[in-house]
Amino acid sequence: MKLKYLKIKGEACLSGDVEVSGSKNAILPILFSSLLVKGHHFFTNVPKLKDVEDALEMLKDLGLKTKQLQNQLFIDNSYSFEKNPAFKKASSFRASILCLGPLMALSYRLKLPLPGGCQIGSRPIDLHLEGLRKMGVSISIQKKKILAIPPAKGLKACHFKLPFPSVGATENLIMACVLAKGTSYLENIAYEPEILDLITYLKKMGAKIERKKRTLKITGVKKLKALKKSYSIIPDRIEAGTWLLAGACTRGQICIKKCNPKHLSFLLKKLKSLGFKIESQSDQILLKKSNKNYPGISIKTGVYPSFPTDLQAQFMALMLTLKGESSLKETIFEKRFRYIEQLNNLGAGIQFQGSSKVYVKGPAVLKAKSITAHDLRAGAGLILAALTSKGITKLYGLQHLERGYENLVFKLRYLGAEVKIQSP
Repeated sequence: MKLKYLKIKGEACLSGDVEVSGSKNAILPILFSSLLVKGHHFFTNVPKLKDVEDALEMLKDLGLKTKQLQNQLFIDNSYSFEKNPAFKKASSFRASILCLGPLMALSYRLKLPLPGGCQIGSRPIDLHLEGLRKMGVSISIQKKKILAIPPAKGLKACHFKLPFPSVGATENLIMACVLAKGTSYLENIAYEPEILDLITYLKKMGAKIERKKRTLKITGVKKLKALKKSYSIIPDRIEAGTWLLAGACTRGQICIKKCNPKHLSFLLKKLKSLGFKIESQSDQILLKKSNKNYPGISIKTGVYPSFPTDLQAQFMALMLTLKGESSLKETIFEKRFRYIEQLNNLGAGIQFQGSSKVYVKGPAVLKAKSITAHDLRAGAGLILAALTSKGITKLYGLQHLERGYENLVFKLRYLGAEVKIQSP
């Protein structure tokens, strides 16, 4: 079967202004948190993405009414939940698991397909389930489905220390704890900006949540109240970082608008250490044009506020343009380097040391070929590499990119890239 692909002309120099969309990773848990509160919910700065569409389909399966107009989203949670929803989209994307915490908080017996998503590692849901079991939920997995039965008298507060600061597990347990009886303590939590956005939204609706570094104190309340006004989703820091690296890779001058520079402090620090000239204001970042040869660098991904794993493929594209040896170590997802084979097909010459660390000596001379993206962020990295290659690259696997970048092709063209989606 012939598939559509993105046609990318290489040796580009991107320049201009680009506006960042609302955060994919912030809106998804907030959407599922709307299950906790009867009434009407109104959000702004909501990106139009495949993952958002799938989450809304799940809410509709439960009986909620939704309507999205451009970047505004209305949710009507005034109805009784469906008893046995089909959840047609649940197995296709990772964030489907985020309905588990809210529905357990509402004493809703649930059968949920195991979540899907990008194939970048095992990404187990064990921590989600272990935490909910601490709150009294009976959970079993039967025929690739999660059967979750909440306690008859409602969730009880828990004291749970996450073995690893998992973003999804932190979000799920927060949403479960806000209505639980008593005071819960969650230790070793993740505290990415997207999690703090969820906490902010829940607190505005009446949740009692206190944070001290990686510990949360959550005092359960009987009821939350829907906001009477709209709630604006934070900007997408991974999209902002991708555009910043696109400018760095092609040595262009790019102004990233409607972003939060504080969310990208680690990336900005690394780029400045290389010698890139960057100016930041409260809601924008300016990367200045340069024709310099920058030296190699070593990067190690980690939990926030360390270097984000969601930007490592894009940073690898930059490493290919640097002079000398660079190294990149991945500590979060064991299959995040699947894209390396595709870069080597272009002539990158990247070498492995074990399964979690790679080396490259640059600058690499890349020659365009047909390549395939196997996950969302790998796709972004491959686009950046293709923009620096000689010739015209054909990039397949566009369904992954549609999950996480709003108006990607339009924004690339606006910055001067010659790209086009070719249908089969």
